[in-house]
Amino acid sequence: MESHILKHANKRSKDFRPNEKLDRLISQLRMLLAPVQQSVNDYSVFPSHPLIGIVGCPRSGTTFMTQLLAATGAVSYPSNLLSRFAYAPHIGALIQQLLMNPEYDLGQEFADLRSSNEFSSNVGKTRGALGINEFFHFWRRFFPHHDPGHLTEGELEEVEIENLRREVGSIQAVYGKPFMSKIMMLQYNLAYFAEKMPELKIVYVQRDPLYLMQSVSQARIKYYGSNKVWWSVKPKEYSFLKDQEPPAQVAGQVLFSEQAIYNQLKALPEDRWIMASYEDVCESPRIFLAKLADRFSMPELIKDLSGVDERYKSGNTKRLSEEELTILQNEYEKLGGNLRGEAAG
Repeated sequence: MESHILKHANKRSKDFRPNEKLDRLISQLRMLLAPVQQSVNDYSVFPSHPLIGIVGCPRSGTTFMTQLLAATGAVSYPSNLLSRFAYAPHIGALIQQLLMNPEYDLGQEFADLRSSNEFSSNVGKTRGALGINEFFHFWRRFFPHHDPGHLTEGELEEVEIENLRREVGSIQAVYGKPFMSKIMMLQYNLAYFAEKMPELKIVYVQRDPLYLMQSVSQARIKYYGSNKVWWSVKPKEYSFLKDQEPPAQVAGQVLFSEQAIYNQLKALPEDRWIMASYEDVCESPRIFLAKLADRFSMPELIKDLSGVDERYKSGNTKRLSEEELTILQNEYEKLGGNLRGEAAG
């Protein structure tokens, strides 16, 4: 696994390459603290609050959704600080409370450390200690593969679900709130995880497929400096898509991801999931939060909306040439997608 990670890390653009000094420091802390987390797991209970999982194709607005829910103050979430303790999240949550929660500050000793959760990101990465983190280092610990993608029945049996649930429960025990996070590692096998994790409630974010494909195409170049390197999640059809040209890869990644997520969710009870249009949520975020609070029976989501704007600007502007967009559209439709209708289903 380490060679696989290094292989792809070396291809990244400068801004997205690992920090070797940081990795060494975290490795030292992990050796000291991971055994403590395991001891916590031995006594932790499964989550007593909902686990709100955000799913969707990359660049669909999942980061924006996590920022929106965090702004309500009704949920705990994986911050950039907590991510540094992904191997010992209970301890990380305690440290975050100690340093960042004003209720524990004596004479403003740590006031200079606190940062706000701003509505901005760079290919899913945010700034500030309390900025939203994708928490991949945490989720990957329990899975047989490094990359998020579809898991076979045999691979699903290798997922350490009990420890995963106990560690989520250990985070909730610190904050006393539901925990919210992107769950890309789970999203191609949602029916399985929904059955094994009764606390899981899912927010599925959709975005106009044309702008979604445009954003994925640009993310490839921004992340790797080339559109020829596969970026992010791998749907079940990856074995077919990996040998295609970049526009076909992007179109297939978007279409097949959308279909895989929706086809699983539609079989679940309505109180376990909700679909969110990125464009509609940007236009009326408070209306969406009211629907979400009702669907999940979580009135606390709309108790204080002072941190939520009336409207947010959508990122749906054309940044590729008309020729490039037409190629993406044609590839999407050749694979069976319909840009004039719902991408999913």
